[in-house]
Order: sequence, then structure tokens, then C-alpha cells
Amino acid sequence: MSPNPQTRPPEPAPVSVETRNFGPLVVQPEQILEFCPGLLGFADYSRYVLIERPQDAPFLWLQSVERPDLAFVVVDPVLFFPHYQPGRRSQVLKEVDAQSPEEVKILVIVTIPPGRPQEMTANLLGPLVINLRTRRGRQVVLEDRRFSHRQPLLPATRPGG
Repeated sequence: MSPNPQTRPPEPAPVSVETRNFGPLVVQPEQILEFCPGLLGFADYSRYVLIERPQDAPFLWLQSVERPDLAFVVVDPVLFFPHYQPGRRSQVLKEVDAQSPEEVKILVIVTIPPGRPQEMTANLLGPLVINLRTRRGRQVVLEDRRFSHRQPLLPATRPGG
């Protein structure tokens, strides 16, 4: 029996994600990002989804699909550091098997001290590099002394700010 060219494969089923901060979520499989290996300190958890909430803009949440209480605040570092470039462009593309810079999204993890949001910092030494085409990412470790793993985000808390 020959396959019917009009028949499409079934759409992948939505995935239910339990979260501590946002309650249960339903996401499409193509929204899930795969970090292999996992993020530093969280090697056992490799699947995440980005959550965008207007009230948190420009920040996003990187929520683990596998662990409800594991979520990171992330941001595009260029919004705060316009000249930020994590290494040579060719190396960044190679990290996630991307063919062009347009396929790559760079995010950094933000730390917000309880009760002191003005002291929030970004990990510019450990950016998340995501291939938007394949939905695969890596946390890369930079050895660039211009950056810090606790880079202040707000000008008043930056050295010389």
C-alpha cells in the first residue's frame, strides 16, 4: 500500500509543564529548548522553555520542563551592554552548530538579590547561546577578563556609574 501524499504526520501533542512560579503551563514541543549538557550546576536538567511576561519585560524566565522549582531570570545582554559579544562570532556559531548569526540568540542569567533589585547582576562570563533553528543551546564559559559573572546591570551600581 503506497502512502497517501495528502496525509500529514500528526501534530506533536502539547507538553504540560508544572512550575512553582507560574502554575501549570501547556507548551508546544517546538517551544522547548534543549541544553546539552545542562546548565552549569544543573547538569541533570536539560529541557527548558522561555516564558515571556509583559510585566517582567525586558526579562524572561527560563523554566525547567523537568523540575518545577528550577527557573532562571534571563535577559538579552545587548539591552544593557550594547557592545557585548561573547567571543569570536565563528566560535559562538560553532558552539550551537548555527550557520548564521541570525540563527543565534544570546541570553544571560540574572541574579536579583531579595529586597535589593537595584543590585541585580548578570553572568556575562556564562552566556546561554541558543540556536533558534534547532532549539538547542549551550552555556558557554568565557575567559574574557572584561566581563564578570556578577556584572551590575544598572548604571548606579556599575563601577564608575
